[in-house]
Amino acid sequence: MIFIFIILLFLFFLISWKNLVWGLAVFFTLLPTYLIRFHIGPIPTTFLEILFWILFFVWITKQTKQGSLISNVKLHFSKHPTLFLALSLFLAGATMAIFFSSNLRSALGEWKAFYIEPVLLFFILIQTIKTKQQVHLILKGILFSGFITALLAIYQHFTGWLVPHAFWANRNTYRVTAWYGFPNAVGLFLGPLVPLALYLLTERWKKIQETSYKKQANLNHKSPNLNWLWKLEIGNWKLFVSCVLYLGILSALILAIIYAKSTGTLIGIAAGTGILLLFYKKTRWPAVLLGLAGLVVLFILPANNPIKAELLAQDRSGQIRIQMWGETVELLSDYPITGAGLASYSEKIAPYHTPVNGERIEIFHHPHNIFMTMWVNVGLLGLVGFMWVLVFFYRLGVHLWKLKIGNCQPKADPPWAEKLGIFLMSSMTVILVSGLVDSPYIKNDLAMLFWLIVGLMVVSSSQTVQPYKLKKYTISE
Repeated sequence: MIFIFIILLFLFFLISWKNLVWGLAVFFTLLPTYLIRFHIGPIPTTFLEILFWILFFVWITKQTKQGSLISNVKLHFSKHPTLFLALSLFLAGATMAIFFSSNLRSALGEWKAFYIEPVLLFFILIQTIKTKQQVHLILKGILFSGFITALLAIYQHFTGWLVPHAFWANRNTYRVTAWYGFPNAVGLFLGPLVPLALYLLTERWKKIQETSYKKQANLNHKSPNLNWLWKLEIGNWKLFVSCVLYLGILSALILAIIYAKSTGTLIGIAAGTGILLLFYKKTRWPAVLLGLAGLVVLFILPANNPIKAELLAQDRSGQIRIQMWGETVELLSDYPITGAGLASYSEKIAPYHTPVNGERIEIFHHPHNIFMTMWVNVGLLGLVGFMWVLVFFYRLGVHLWKLKIGNCQPKADPPWAEKLGIFLMSSMTVILVSGLVDSPYIKNDLAMLFWLIVGLMVVSSSQTVQPYKLKKYTISE
């Protein structure tokens, strides 16, 4: 087995050295390999972590050989100084949290896997990805990973294969887990991929429309060229197949989330879809009306309706979360600046832990809320940096949207970067809304996915003539 791993790592090194973008695509395809854990001497690591450090070695070597490392860092810093200030606060908070931890070894492991490596990956992304084709290659890689995960989850729904007994024994509460061992991990990973799959699907469909238009224009204004038309028909066939494939991926992702019964993620997807609809003029008012209708239906449902109880946190799961949040607030009131420290929440929350309706509930690793999770892990300084990154992300996305509907001309035709920015905001919205009832960051693959989305937003902004600035723009629709 070790020999096979060495061969695979060597092949990954060759791919990355030959083409770093392909290396990144393979890396995101293999995100679930963080579950392959082992030790190198006394140091615990994962297969995904080794892949990352190979990527980092290739990137830093190439940058150093070209003599462009410092200049590229300065260039990105000058473009987005507020983002890098936010990053500095975030990493400073995470680093300081090591010294407030009650478990130094575990704290160093989390610091490395959830903060340092994902942020370094962010730097690799923004300095490597330059074109639409490269962006699409990265997205195809992570969607393939999500598709395989979804297929496993769907297979588990009908067979129970690899599902832990606790989630398999009762068919009334049966939930799939894929390779993660717990159901929510399925939704947390697949949910943000839904808008990205929808983006590639719309891109394929748009390409079909463009080629059909070109064909019609050729027939109307030129004498028929049989060779050219034959090639165009073959191209249309390939585009149609790829369109069906992306539709299949999108369907598999949603079906797997449903089988995992990840309600928070489903609500997040609804919110992310709402963001997409609001950003397009034709669907804006239908989206508002649909949202209002949903609220009215929720309000008129009887109090004992299970859907209403779950959405309003009135069921057992909701009551557990409310109790957990209350305990976390008490903890943070005693440690408002430092939080609990990295990898220390489970131990430090114990004195605040109380039964829920007389039932003694286990202590979880995190408080099932992304903002509380950040606060208890990286302290107030890290939380401020994290929220600053989010504010920057959405302001940059809105800026791209204004360029799309305004008079500013993009570098490329069609303006793919502006469109991608909208779908990235949708994907981040899925993370944040599902993060209101879970912790969609403190996991190896989720941290990498978060910074991929932020990185692609920065890459998208670099594709426009008008740079991002913190000021108002005139919009003409």
